[in-house]
Formats: sequence, structure tokens, C-alpha cells
Amino acid sequence: MLAPRLASHLGFRLAFFGAVISSVAAGCIGVSERKAPAPGVADFKACRAGTRPAADGLVDDFEDGNNQLTVSAGRDGYWWSAHDPVGSTLAPDPFAPSDGGADGSAMALHVSGKTASGNPTDAWGAEFGVNFVNAKGTLYDASKYVGISFKARVDEKSTRQVRFKIGDVNTHPDAAMCKTCWNHFGKDMTFSPKWKEYVVMFSEAKQEEGWGDPRPPSITPAKLYSLDWTIKGGQSFDLWIDDVTFLDCK
Repeated sequence: MLAPRLASHLGFRLAFFGAVISSVAAGCIGVSERKAPAPGVADFKACRAGTRPAADGLVDDFEDGNNQLTVSAGRDGYWWSAHDPVGSTLAPDPFAPSDGGADGSAMALHVSGKTASGNPTDAWGAEFGVNFVNAKGTLYDASKYVGISFKARVDEKSTRQVRFKIGDVNTHPDAAMCKTCWNHFGKDMTFSPKWKEYVVMFSEAKQEEGWGDPRPPSITPAKLYSLDWTIKGGQSFDLWIDDVTFLDCK
């Protein structure tokens, strides 16, 4: 009677270990398998322990007082400002950092003005930002980062509603990809009168609803063009930006 029972037991053990080997090969036992992203969606890192400023991530802290970003990690661009032609204003002109930064630092970006009311096609508001494109027109590869942080505050009488946007290959007209441009991926934000740090992960940046062509499922961090902050029509604004930085996972 022992031989049949032993053979049955050995057969069970062989079948069990065969299943284990197959499962390990498939990455199912004790492994957090990273799923491939859907078509058109960037492969975003998941920062389970949180984020930190990347070692080479400083875009600008404005301490040098000029309108060029911090030249680092292949970035080489300049700060700019713009407003609609139907009555909106934005100062200073020419655009430059101002005295008084976050956490007692010497300088920050300070803008103020008023945006006109009306049809948003014409009265689109005012905006300022920085380009990453170098002299050769190459889009910036930020795929090693996971997002962007910056510090901001507003005057007590200023609007607190600002949209932060990230221009990429699919949304900026200079990349010659979009038919209906400028609907950058971004996030609507509410600023405080006190300095506060704000974080925007690439994975959470979205286009505005209802317009833009194309409308890809996610931003393309490997082909960025610019960062900008936009104030929509019918607003008075007085706001500060400092310590703009790309982020990495902890």
C-alpha cells in the first residue's frame, strides 16, 4: 500500500512546485508587478514614500535677479509674460524678479495687474511663465522627474484662483503638433495670502474640458516646452512665485 501513496504524494509535490515556478516566472508571488501604461499614457512613477526636490531639479529661485532660469540638467530658457489685447495688464514690464522671497530669501517673481472681462476667446486674461526650449528648439526631456513644486502667495485683495500649466509637444504651437493649441496640461489652484508650497504631479495634470486638439490621455514629460501661470478674465491679481523645482521620489 505504501508505493501507491508515495507515488501520489510525489505527484502532488511536483505539480505544486511546478505551479510555484510558473507563478514566479509570471511575477505573481511576492512581487509588485508594474503594469504597462495604456496606449498614449506616459509611464509615471508612483512615489509611495512621497516626493522631494530633485538634486538637479531647481528651475529658478530668482536669487540672481535676472530673467533666465537656472541653467542645469540641460535646461536653458527665459521667463516671459503676456496678456490679451483687449484691456488686460500685467506688471512689471520689462519682466524681472522683485525683492522679497519665500522663507526670508532675497528675491521672488512678483506680478500684478487686472484682466479684462468679455468673451474668453479674446479676453483670455494674463499669464507668465518660463520656456525650457534651447536655442536649437529642442523640447525638454523631464521624464526622470515626477512633477513640479513651487511656493506662492497672493495679496489680500488679489484673486486667489490661478491655473498652473505645463506646455508639452501636444499643446504648444511651436511644436507643430496641435490643431487647436494652448490647452496645456495643468491644475486649477487656490493660493493663500501666506507663502505655501504647491505640488503638481505629472500624473495628475489634466487639460481643460471641452476644447483642444489633440486631447491625449496624459502629458508627455519627455517633451516639455514651458511652465506658466494663468489668470483668467475679470480678475485683479497680485501674486508671488518662488523656488520652482522639479521633483523626484523619496
